[in-house]
Amino acid sequence: MPDVRLPLLAVLLAASLAAAPPEDVRALMLQARALQLRGGGSDPAAAVAIYRRVAAQVPESAEVHLRLSEALQEAQDPRGALAPARKAVTLAPRSAEARAHLGLLLYQLSQSDEAMAAEAAKELRAATALLPQDPELWARLGEVSEKLKDNEGALQAWLHLGRLRPSFQAAWERAAIHARALQNYEGRRESVLALNARNPDERQLRMLEELARDQIQAGYLAHAEESFLLLAQHLPREAGLWENVALVRLQTSRFEEALESLGKAEALKVTPRTTFNTARALMNLGRFQEAETRLATLLAGKIQEDWIADGSQALYAETLLLQGKGGALLTYLKEHPGREQVAGELQVFTCQALISRNDWKSALAALKDGIARFPKVPFFQQAAELPPDCLEYRFFSRKETRAVLEQLHLEGMAAIWSEFRRWDKCLEALERARSLGPVKNVDILIMQSSAYDQLGRADDSLRVLREAQKTNPGNPMVQNNLGYQLLEQGQNLEEAASLIEASAKATPDNGNVIDSLGWAQFKLGKIAEAEVTLRRAAELSPFSPEVRKHLGEVLVKQGKLAEAAEQWERALAFVFPDRPALEKRLGELRVRLAREQARKVGEAQAPAPDATPDDDDEE
Repeated sequence: MPDVRLPLLAVLLAASLAAAPPEDVRALMLQARALQLRGGGSDPAAAVAIYRRVAAQVPESAEVHLRLSEALQEAQDPRGALAPARKAVTLAPRSAEARAHLGLLLYQLSQSDEAMAAEAAKELRAATALLPQDPELWARLGEVSEKLKDNEGALQAWLHLGRLRPSFQAAWERAAIHARALQNYEGRRESVLALNARNPDERQLRMLEELARDQIQAGYLAHAEESFLLLAQHLPREAGLWENVALVRLQTSRFEEALESLGKAEALKVTPRTTFNTARALMNLGRFQEAETRLATLLAGKIQEDWIADGSQALYAETLLLQGKGGALLTYLKEHPGREQVAGELQVFTCQALISRNDWKSALAALKDGIARFPKVPFFQQAAELPPDCLEYRFFSRKETRAVLEQLHLEGMAAIWSEFRRWDKCLEALERARSLGPVKNVDILIMQSSAYDQLGRADDSLRVLREAQKTNPGNPMVQNNLGYQLLEQGQNLEEAASLIEASAKATPDNGNVIDSLGWAQFKLGKIAEAEVTLRRAAELSPFSPEVRKHLGEVLVKQGKLAEAAEQWERALAFVFPDRPALEKRLGELRVRLAREQARKVGEAQAPAPDATPDDDDEE
């Protein structure tokens, strides 16, 4: 505890000296201080007697009452120490030393008298605001908060103590308990990570694994990856941990990194699951031949899990189609018809393979079979809307009839290319499809707009959305996408808002659309409305980083900096392309918050304008 001397009231001290007191107050204070235990003495009772004599002469001196309280406490009279401690705080409410002494004294008394706990907590909170770097104050505040069953207060106290003393595991342990009870995600994450930062025991590792799985469940993929990597650091021979890291990276489209993690997992143990996921990563990297080899090996063996068997068949069909190996695909599907659950999807691949080989007669038969058996599959729904003549083989001498079927196939291929984020190939297939005839499905225009957008061709993306608007002006997705595109390009904000409002009216429970609406309101300067709307979007899409980013922007604009930082923290729990930029902005916001906090503490500790000068100033 710092030994900061409190001010003697100059006027009263001068008056006492002017009256020529028989005793020198300063000399008495020094004499008493030397008798205190903390002054190196051994007779606190004698110090008490001297301080009482000084207090009689300068009763408004906060320092005298503080030292008297200290001496009484040293003399094993904490009850007697309470009144002068309270008096010192009353006389000098901004004194960090007086607040800290009173808080710790009340904590001591609360150990035997629970009635003192509430006041102890109050004074300790005030003291920590003035002395935030004092670990003892935070520890006592944590303990007394627990006594009061104040989980939130205890959590914050133990977190602060852990940050001051990172190696003090007891603080993190208690913080983790309170965070779990309060379902406080950030507190739980911070404390569990801290417990596992050095040499965790088995129980702490289990806490980390449980946290990681809960993070996956909640969609906090960036945080889950962090947790699994920490687990893998402590348990490097556990193949499943590296596989979990890879799954997060696959889900966030970081395929090279996913492949690296899968390699570590397979170096320890090869499973059908790791083989399947490696094939997925390879396909997303455009390495189709390698993926085909792995999938062929996998499908040749016995797969226990149905979802891996079904997924492997679909991936194998797609990789053969994307390599132009329609014949090999037809041979495989003839020998391996698949389970009933995936029959519709495999029928689509059969039709596409036949069309790609210009086997029109077989393609028509497969198409009509698919329309009859799988009417809810989008590919066959679209085929069912073709003119009846197009489904009759006798008309296939007509060029335009064949073009309709080829267009259907190319649009299906574009969808597969988009699945693997190969936007150049997706766009190439769509442009070829459009050269064969007019677009009949607005979803194709939306896909083409997305492909242009992903390739950085914003003007072309906007042009295609305008085309989609003419084709189907009331389509909510078209309205939302067009409106948001206009917002991002800073064009026609009023039109953008009108389009998004119409989309929101049609789909009031769509979090993405409500987010667009809130962002439009923000761009138009309707800040209060934007906050309400974006809070609603956060309820509808609680795991969307975009919504959290936008809400944070609105809160910053309103000066609600602490909550803005919280929203951006939540956004960073996810993985998204411009994450580094948000990390930088959050860092700047934290600096700003820290400066404001320091300013407030400085103001709290500064003497009042009419305060009596400190003894040191007088001397």
